[in-house]
Amino acid sequence: MSATGTIDPVLLSVAAVLPSPEYSTEELLAAGRGRLSDQLVEMLTGLGVQKRHSVLSNYPAVLFDHAEPVLDIETADLAVAATRQCLEKSGVAPESIGLVLGVTSAPGRLLPSLVCDVIARMPEIPRTVSNLSIEYMGCSAMAKAVETARWYLSCNPGKHVLVCFAEAITPMSPPLPEFYSHFSEVPASQRQRTVDAMHGFLFADAAVAMMFGAHGEGPVFGPVVNLTNEQPSDAELGTVPDGGSDIPVVHGRRLYTLSPDVTPRGAHYAEQTVEQLLNDEACALDSAADASALLLHTGSMRILDGLCDRFGVAHDAGAVASSYRVLREYGNTLGCSVPLMVAEPTRRAPGQALLVAFGLSFSCGAFTMTMPDGGWSPE
Repeated sequence: MSATGTIDPVLLSVAAVLPSPEYSTEELLAAGRGRLSDQLVEMLTGLGVQKRHSVLSNYPAVLFDHAEPVLDIETADLAVAATRQCLEKSGVAPESIGLVLGVTSAPGRLLPSLVCDVIARMPEIPRTVSNLSIEYMGCSAMAKAVETARWYLSCNPGKHVLVCFAEAITPMSPPLPEFYSHFSEVPASQRQRTVDAMHGFLFADAAVAMMFGAHGEGPVFGPVVNLTNEQPSDAELGTVPDGGSDIPVVHGRRLYTLSPDVTPRGAHYAEQTVEQLLNDEACALDSAADASALLLHTGSMRILDGLCDRFGVAHDAGAVASSYRVLREYGNTLGCSVPLMVAEPTRRAPGQALLVAFGLSFSCGAFTMTMPDGGWSPE
């Protein structure tokens, strides 16, 4: 329990499930040969992503050959697979689950919500369970989920909170039928074309589930510090403007916009939230460099490098290895990126870790994860 009387959630189990289809960056570049400038190819290979998983069985053909998307697995089924594994690993009785959170910015469908789809497909979860959707919070979603679990468990310490993160972004990647160039090679009016090309190479799909309780032997999460739209214009750093009530009719794939200011503003948000967290009496660290692990949202290699520089941590330091490894092996999976780091099959040393999740909307959450004295592994 924290000094304020709030119960910090204990992680009882975590499970990650990736779609079976897997595509390397080299494979995607080969599929797009002749349509990408040399400078753009250099930028795409420098994103830090070597491979990514997709719910599509024909992702390269969808990107470059006008193919209709073919689902290998539905997003809700991917979420259920992770949730079932997590529930089984936890040993928690389903009837003790008081709250189920469904967290996504890329659901399989807009209605029903992800959390309702998961409950519908899992008869073992009580029909009377409280549930909540945390949707369209982008890459900062884990901070919101941890904070919600803190509030719920503080009021219901005898219950458990089950959280399911699921993202399926690749089906929404814009098709790339023409020729695409680096940002420096095109006028500002054509910048969106380069963003479209980057989208197809940076983002990927995943599902992670976590079980939290008020007591247990796993890592303890919290407190959480948030920063959202410090400047009103930050809300426009990245948008998906169509498909809502303002622009209800979508012609083709949805538009995904991205400002060149995302990288510097994201770094600023991360720095500000970490600084505030370090000043919290519940945080035992003097600096981010003192953290036993520093799990930073995998925006891109450039963003990770910049954050390490700001926090005084070497790019190859063990504390940030998970951040680079998740980006390299899985790409940017929005709200699943930081959860994938937590789920990595590695033993974490005793001590306090810092987790930073930031992204479009624009929002950032920084929080601590305190490992037990003997260390911890999710396996």
